[in-house]
Amino acid sequence: MYNRYVVVDLETTGNIYKGGIDKITQVAAVVIENGEVIEIFSTFVNPGKPIPPFIAELTGINDDLVQHAPSFQDVAPMIAELLENSCFVAHNVHFDWRFLQEELKLSGFPSVVCPSIDTVELARILLPTAESHKLGDLAKLFALEHENPHRADSDAMVTAELFLLLCNKLAALPLVTLQSLYNLSRSFKSDISELLSALILDKLVSSSPKEEYDIYRNLALRKRSYEAPAEEASPIEFSAWKTLMQQNGHPNGFEYRAGQIQMAEEVYDAFSSARISLIEAGTGTGKTLAYLIPSLFHARKAEQPVVISTQTVQLQQQIVEKEIPVLRKLLPFSFQTAVMKGRKHYICLQKFEHVLEEQDENYDTVLTKAKILVWLLETETGDVDELNLPTGGKLLWERICSGGNSTGTSNPWNSRCFYQQAKHRVLFADLIVTNHALLLQDATNEDSLLSSYGYVVLDEAHHIEEAASHMLGEQFSCMQFQLWLSRMGTLETNDVLSNIRDILGDTLDPAWKKIHHVLKEVKWESDELFRLLRSFIFEKNKSKQADSNVRVLYRYERKTEKGKLWNAITEGADRLIHILEEMDVLLQGQVQKSERFAEYVIVQQFITLVDSLDEMRQTLLHLLLQEQQDGVTWFEAETKGSIHSTIIYKQPIDVSDLLADRFFAKKKSIVLTSATLTVNQTFDYIIRALGLSDFCPSVMALSSPFQYDQQVRMMVPTDLPSIKQVPQDEYVEAIARHIIKIAKVTNGRMLVLFTSYEMLRQTHAAIKETGALEEFALLAQGVSSSRMRMTKQFQQFEKSILFGTSSFWEGIDIPGESLSCLVMVRLPFVPPDHPIMAAKGEKIERGGGNAFIELALPQAILRFKQGFGRLIRTESDTGTFFVLDRRITTTFYGKRFIASIPAIPLYEQPLQNLLELMENG
Repeated sequence: MYNRYVVVDLETTGNIYKGGIDKITQVAAVVIENGEVIEIFSTFVNPGKPIPPFIAELTGINDDLVQHAPSFQDVAPMIAELLENSCFVAHNVHFDWRFLQEELKLSGFPSVVCPSIDTVELARILLPTAESHKLGDLAKLFALEHENPHRADSDAMVTAELFLLLCNKLAALPLVTLQSLYNLSRSFKSDISELLSALILDKLVSSSPKEEYDIYRNLALRKRSYEAPAEEASPIEFSAWKTLMQQNGHPNGFEYRAGQIQMAEEVYDAFSSARISLIEAGTGTGKTLAYLIPSLFHARKAEQPVVISTQTVQLQQQIVEKEIPVLRKLLPFSFQTAVMKGRKHYICLQKFEHVLEEQDENYDTVLTKAKILVWLLETETGDVDELNLPTGGKLLWERICSGGNSTGTSNPWNSRCFYQQAKHRVLFADLIVTNHALLLQDATNEDSLLSSYGYVVLDEAHHIEEAASHMLGEQFSCMQFQLWLSRMGTLETNDVLSNIRDILGDTLDPAWKKIHHVLKEVKWESDELFRLLRSFIFEKNKSKQADSNVRVLYRYERKTEKGKLWNAITEGADRLIHILEEMDVLLQGQVQKSERFAEYVIVQQFITLVDSLDEMRQTLLHLLLQEQQDGVTWFEAETKGSIHSTIIYKQPIDVSDLLADRFFAKKKSIVLTSATLTVNQTFDYIIRALGLSDFCPSVMALSSPFQYDQQVRMMVPTDLPSIKQVPQDEYVEAIARHIIKIAKVTNGRMLVLFTSYEMLRQTHAAIKETGALEEFALLAQGVSSSRMRMTKQFQQFEKSILFGTSSFWEGIDIPGESLSCLVMVRLPFVPPDHPIMAAKGEKIERGGGNAFIELALPQAILRFKQGFGRLIRTESDTGTFFVLDRRITTTFYGKRFIASIPAIPLYEQPLQNLLELMENG
């Protein structure tokens, strides 16, 4: 282990270190020896050039502050002396190291050679579940004092404290984990191997106390905790407990809201009387606890679990991490909960053990392996949603997640299988938290784990139709097929086929040569088919081949498609399917030979790949060569994607009867709840869409307790053109000008919602090009980082604008001053030519109905309500709601959008008048 560490942080005029284009403005160093800080060095540096305004605002270091500071050449001797015989440490070490080296070189000093450690890399390995590895976020995580972020002295001190914490955590890891990390360390970007080797040597020579981990097959896991449920008297009745709480309050200070009590009573009564209930609960009702509390009372009384299903992982996690701990304090009895997700959420330890032995130089893969080694010491669930994986790590997860062949007598990890543990917890739970996709998938399989449970709460119930349509549909991904080919291999690389051939020991068998030949044919024919599909899609979407990378769709009907290109597609598909049949026969022969080696992970992977080949072949046959009577089929491709970006879809046009027969009719009682279930103050649309008419469900609409008329104002500028009357480029320019003007009055804190990614991209680019909002952080979906990271950055920057579409219309919760202005660019109608939308509309029209009134408008209103719900999240929130689509006040249907949200003041004037109104309060 290194004896001396110098933790360095620099502030600079920019990011370009080469040739002295950007210069250092502050340098700070903290010297650590024997685990203690022994010296602190900090000085401002005169860069000899103006400091850009953005940098000055970010760091607080301006030209006046450095005017009389020494030049870097003056402080260079001290810095060179500090680094002598030391290990260089920094947060994002390559940035600081390169800048420092360049400045030392320009000052006439020889290149400094010393090992370096990046605390970002170390944190990514040792804190595998941390949402962010930025210095400020890690400082908050460990409650480190960080008075002046983006100032070198403060950042260096926090980095030093963080480094010591990480070193202590590293030292506490068990020997087998340290050894595995050391085997991976040659691919790390910084010199962590020396730290690891010293710790390994120390543990080998010292008499270590008994390990607190479960050590098995050279992997260390967190020891499983077994907690027997406490014996207790039967809990009081729900009604008696509720009355007691209303009269005396709760000792923990918890206060119920009127709407919450109403909803809890309805949920309990629905379960007790075995009926279906729909409950719309406005923002602020507290609906999650309002259904969890009666669910648990009913589960204990009936001695049957209640299943809670959500659409999003975020709400699942919120229930488990936030609401369940509250319930344990509130309720007069103990209870058991279980979270159930699809198999692929759980790690297969046998597969991970196998890939850990593989030699891999890919950094993301190596980093993911290192993160998982540490995570296994902490996780109780083995659920990937706990992990913060790098992009490339998601590909590795596909190889190591639990699958159909992950359990069996040949798997030495069976007793420690996380998926089996999750299933076991379900059997003893009072409350089972799952997701719509898994619940509906299980509903079609009577032998499945969740299908036998009769009491269900469907939260985010406005997504049930979409989830059911997806679950009952089919899709063929050209990219997934390409990945299958890559994984199966060519017999020329370290792939599955070559490994299987070696295990069987029959390398001279002529069958391998035949397989190799057919595999090449599969590759050629599939690529040719994918090229034809892509050409066909763009032939049908000539007007949509824009410069940007967007997905284009084309709905096809096999019996009506004509032309040479379509004929070539069907002929190509027929050839490929026949070759795949031949390949399947050849591979099945090797499967039979390899079954005697079933304990090998590579054999299990091989069998899985062969099974998936048959599934893909059947799907392709069904989608391209067989008549479709019961659904809508379409192609999707990216304009700038490869030939493998195409996906073929099929989904049912109407899921109402399927849901009624396969799901609702088989349950004793179901509660459906959401903040958006009504259209025009009725539940008629959702009842019809989900097939609930024959069940005569009860309905309840609970308004929000917020004072919307005092908290929010709605503004509709009258000086925008109609998008139907001008070209889109002109419309985008007008939108961009309005957003710029609004941002300058609101100082950012804006969420701008779009209905199309293309318009979002164009508007974002137009605003950036003007340079009018240089002091603002402009965060755009699909352009910036991930949804979660963008939301976090939006809250961190004082002046920020978030441009979002699709998922940003719901599910993000930004309370307080972080969000004070919501801009809705267009009313959220689904494009009428979307395959599912078009097919549903045609069905309605054939039945004599009106597709716009019965389908397009209700869906848009529900989406509009979801978008509006982003603005006011607490009783103290205030904000302004801009709608830039004049149809909301100029069309006959616009008033239905306005009526769908709480009554709020509405102002319809030119933008300048509206902005003056805002400024005057």
